Amino acid sequence: MPNADLARYFESVGVSLDIDLSEIKDSDSEAIFQAFLGLPEEQQSVIEADFQNINALAFDGGVKVLVDEAAFHEKNDSFAKAIAEIKGLHSKVMWAFLEHKDYWRGASMFLHADNISPSFWKKCVGIPPAPPCVENADINELAQAISHFFHTKEGKGRNCKVDVYRRYNREYFFAYPEGFAQSTVEWVSNTLETRTRHPAFEIIFVYCEDENSLDICAPKNTKVIPVLQRLFAKAILKLDSLPDGGFHKPVYTVESLQDSKFEFTKPPSSEIKDIVVTHLRLTLAHGGKRNINLTADTKGNAQAVYDLLDELTLPAYSVSQVGVSVSFEATADRRANKRTFNITPPHGCALGYDGQDGEIREMLALSGIEPGAVSK
Repeated sequence: MPNADLARYFESVGVSLDIDLSEIKDSDSEAIFQAFLGLPEEQQSVIEADFQNINALAFDGGVKVLVDEAAFHEKNDSFAKAIAEIKGLHSKVMWAFLEHKDYWRGASMFLHADNISPSFWKKCVGIPPAPPCVENADINELAQAISHFFHTKEGKGRNCKVDVYRRYNREYFFAYPEGFAQSTVEWVSNTLETRTRHPAFEIIFVYCEDENSLDICAPKNTKVIPVLQRLFAKAILKLDSLPDGGFHKPVYTVESLQDSKFEFTKPPSSEIKDIVVTHLRLTLAHGGKRNINLTADTKGNAQAVYDLLDELTLPAYSVSQVGVSVSFEATADRRANKRTFNITPPHGCALGYDGQDGEIREMLALSGIEPGAVSK
């Protein structure tokens, strides 16, 4: 973090360091650290927490969620333009922290949701068209319904709070029911104490009216997701039920990827540069569950896996897994990068639904790999 940004931060929180940040080099972290250690413990704790939060968003994905949250609050793209002109990811995020603190909470929650493994999400589609009701009474109804269910069925969930954020065409509902009491050993000033805590556990609902879909993430509570689905439908969508109470699992077909001449169809205005098949798992048609895994160095030859396949004489087989590497072009605010993942039919694909993962899913749909997928 450049010293000029640090100086602005310390001024904003009314903290005076015992050094002049303008007179030392940005690389002289030891002098700054020693000055920090001279601050009262209470001030150090506040600063530590702020810097942890700032550092957590100081990467491409963190800047993106800040821009996403700003899009909800602003009628123009002034935030996006301003942050794009600032050099350095830490400087960008520090500027947002100091100048647009009201965007911070929503952006942090979006980043948290984006980083949850896709395997934890359960998706329901085919919901009857229904605009979400997000007035305070509706949100409280959902919180009370979640609290009542967990408290009466499992003894936890005495209290519950729900926060709601909109991200383009999706509504995010972050629910925090009260968990079971826990005893922990903590440092309180210079004394070690045993304290009883009531940590919250988390449930996330993501509703998209345009797609008639509801995603639910409830780690360690997956068995009650059908119940959570009904509670959400009644409180927020004002629906008594959802179709079959069932969940959607994308179905993938990879037969076309056996052909080395197969070409993926990129979405319009896509930032996808190259798509390379890096791995094929072949399941033999006869003789039990026998697989052959083909991998090859594709750095100098994008067709290396297929060249290897052509060299082999194999009995009848089907493709049961495909490894794919997708390269993205560099942009003004993002470096070139790659996303590597496996597709394991019929339902396996470790991709999310937002950002670059969403763009890849759209490509898979256009290419016939994920038939019936709804693009964003």
